[in-house]
Amino acid sequence: MAVNLKMIKSDAEWDVEMTAAGTKLVVVDFYADWCGPCRKIAPKFAEFVTKYPRAVFFKVDVDECQELAQREGISAMPTFNFYKNKVKVDSQRGADENALEEKIQRWLGDDEDGEDNEVTVKGHCLVVNHS
Repeated sequence: MAVNLKMIKSDAEWDVEMTAAGTKLVVVDFYADWCGPCRKIAPKFAEFVTKYPRAVFFKVDVDECQELAQREGISAMPTFNFYKNKVKVDSQRGADENALEEKIQRWLGDDEDGEDNEVTVKGHCLVVNHS
């Protein structure tokens, strides 16, 4: 399994992995094993994990993590949520692989130096302690 793909199995694991992601883009696939469109887009999602190494990718089984799915407002599968600095910045419902890739590219930006940009989300601020 790719190092930037995490299978989230619990709320505690979600919290640890979101914190570990830092300022990187986090792309989360909320899926169900019984969901046909989820199975259809799964190979493409796996391809994006390799294609976009500056992002972190999570997969969350909504049947296994029901409370997390409810807290994140998941009501249809697949749903892809995008986070920066632990804040949800975008979402996509459905298995549209082209739209998904466009959103990944948009949120990664076009950094010539390959560095992750910090994103300021309206209504939120990032406090950094450099001590």
